[in-house]
Amino acid sequence: MGTTIETDAQLPGKPPALEISKVTKGFAHRRRGFQQVLGEVSFSVDEGEFISIIGPSGSGKSTLLKLIAGLESPDQGHVRLTDEQIAAPSRRLGVVFQQHVLLPWLTAKQNVLFALQAHGASRRSAAERESLAEHWLGLVQLSEAQDLKPGELSGGMQQRVGIARAFALESEVLLLDEPLGALDALTRHALQLQLLRLSEQQRRTFVLVTHDVDEALLLSDRILVLSHGPQARIQQDLRVPFRRPRDRTAIESSEDYLTLRRELLESLTAQP
Repeated sequence: MGTTIETDAQLPGKPPALEISKVTKGFAHRRRGFQQVLGEVSFSVDEGEFISIIGPSGSGKSTLLKLIAGLESPDQGHVRLTDEQIAAPSRRLGVVFQQHVLLPWLTAKQNVLFALQAHGASRRSAAERESLAEHWLGLVQLSEAQDLKPGELSGGMQQRVGIARAFALESEVLLLDEPLGALDALTRHALQLQLLRLSEQQRRTFVLVTHDVDEALLLSDRILVLSHGPQARIQQDLRVPFRRPRDRTAIESSEDYLTLRRELLESLTAQP
């Protein structure tokens, strides 16, 4: 199979931002009985790193992200966020889902403000929360649409509200579950570039689940490839060599890009 590129060593004395250790997960089905989705999965993510998780359909990508988010509990193993074991959703973890999950009776800005209030940002004054919401909506180019309700926004604009909301919460780690997967190609292309710029400006820790190899190569510092299920495992851990800030046109025309893209596609299409 393709070349596996080892990750850089963690600095002495500095724990990783995320540590997933020997995590397994299975589900009971009425007809098929118990089915093991994830075998022992282990990896760590450094502070400020952007990783993508890709894999064949049914390999457990979204299940793995739910385990990291504390939305599911592992059968074995553990998930740690620096010094804290994750056993339930945490304010330190932000999640952007494939569906935006906006409240339809609130405007774009009100949706962000509602999340800030629910997330424990009440220690900020009302003026500070409003300024924060306007700041992030501006960064995703929605300043002029901040007073519109979700039904008045396009699918891409709705997803941008979801992205602005997640960034506004100032969580240490952002988990992205195919947030652009339901969008048309042109909108997805534009939002990939916006997400790239936001991630480069913020340098928070990101974990993205995607089925799009090009998206993973554009956005990531590392790409983790899950094997076919059942009992999927990390079969490759590839470091993406492109420096930041990144230029999409230059990257996609490089030999390194074409080589890595070919390797990833071969991994995803190989028979189990």
